[in-house]
Amino acid sequence: MLELLREVGVELPGGAGLLKFGMTPGEVLELLPPDRVTHHRQCMGLTLDQYAELRHAHDAWLGGLLFEPDWSFDAELDGVVLGFGGGGPGATDRLARVEIQARPQVDGPESTPVAWDDIDLFGYPAAEIAAVLPGIPAPGGPPPAEMAVDELGLRLSRATPTAEHWERVTLVGPGSGSWGACCAGGLACAEQGDGLVGIMY
Repeated sequence: MLELLREVGVELPGGAGLLKFGMTPGEVLELLPPDRVTHHRQCMGLTLDQYAELRHAHDAWLGGLLFEPDWSFDAELDGVVLGFGGGGPGATDRLARVEIQARPQVDGPESTPVAWDDIDLFGYPAAEIAAVLPGIPAPGGPPPAEMAVDELGLRLSRATPTAEHWERVTLVGPGSGSWGACCAGGLACAEQGDGLVGIMY
């Protein structure tokens, strides 16, 4: 089980250790099995200094589209993929964002549970999870394809509003505070920014 711990980090499965906000890229890599880590080159994302507006860069950062050279790796553990990001401007060397994405299961064992307060965020229907999260108004229908839960530093998303389960969870830690120059609130830029601005195809 991957356990999400607000303002702390992520407890890895099988007693592998705790990914703590504030870690350096090297410290994160020491916790991950080397054969499960993939390093990436810049191909789809721009760097921070190439965005004309911080709000666009922030939205790209939240969505894992902003290229951060020190954090250009992810790791697949037990059917989920973990992506990592440093803090905002001037704080990119310390872990401040962890993204967990469920891998579609064709054959083989089910993916490891991703738990927030003992709730498996990928295991229960999206509507049921949305109903128990704080600060979320009672939905009149299925929840949207993307939701931000500011109080918890969580962002939940899936490909379409009709998908039954959440497919990606982003946990934002206290180290993301330097994005304050962009806009107030750790997740507010998603409503105003556009992370695809400047993306190269």
